Amino acid sequence: MNTSDDRFDNAMRDLHAQAVSQVSSATRARLRVARHAAARPTGEREPRRGFTWVLGSGLAAVFAVAIGLQLRPAQAPAPTASASAPPLVATTGTPANATPFDADTAIAALDENPDLYLWLASNDDAVPSMEP
Repeated sequence: MNTSDDRFDNAMRDLHAQAVSQVSSATRARLRVARHAAARPTGEREPRRGFTWVLGSGLAAVFAVAIGLQLRPAQAPAPTASASAPPLVATTGTPANATPFDADTAIAALDENPDLYLWLASNDDAVPSMEP
């Protein structure tokens, strides 16, 4: 090492030793107690800390749900049947403008649509290739 670095280190050690010797015994005792308290495991220092986190998280969740329920859109009341209103349901029991829905046909139509495959092929350059 460099001699100037050694001189600086020794001067700082001497200065620290001088400062420690000037600290009163009462202050040393308080520092010792604080050091031992800080060295104890967290569970011994604050035994209820886990409970407060659970309580705080639960309270935040309750408030979030309450706010979410108040912000949802209002539901329209069910229409009442009156003599002047036209019937909403045809005599067959299905709505007048209802079209039958078949899930198998809808999925098959998506599978057989050639435009989907043309679109996928045209976007081939958008996906980076992993080849070198």
